[in-house]
Amino acid sequence: MEVPHLNSLYKKYQEKGLVIFGINQEENLSELKEYAKDNIEYPVLINANKQFEDYQIQGIPCTYYIDKKGKIIKREIGFAKGNEVAMEQLIVELIK
Repeated sequence: MEVPHLNSLYKKYQEKGLVIFGINQEENLSELKEYAKDNIEYPVLINANKQFEDYQIQGIPCTYYIDKKGKIIKREIGFAKGNEVAMEQLIVELIK
């Protein structure tokens, strides 16, 4: 699952400039808030339909890598176990 890995990266690189946030389209906000309270350590935009449209999110999870200038460098749809190393390597490059 992607959330534990993102939590780990957020803790490890936040002070070096990494920003992670979730965009959630969940309709049951009480369930989302309860899950997020105990499981997600980075900010989550709730009921963010406009952001789904703006980023043209076509699958969940969807990860965007954005550089310091705001340019989208890469987009990944889905999360494949074993992809954690490549994800961290790209993040390290982007926060240099």
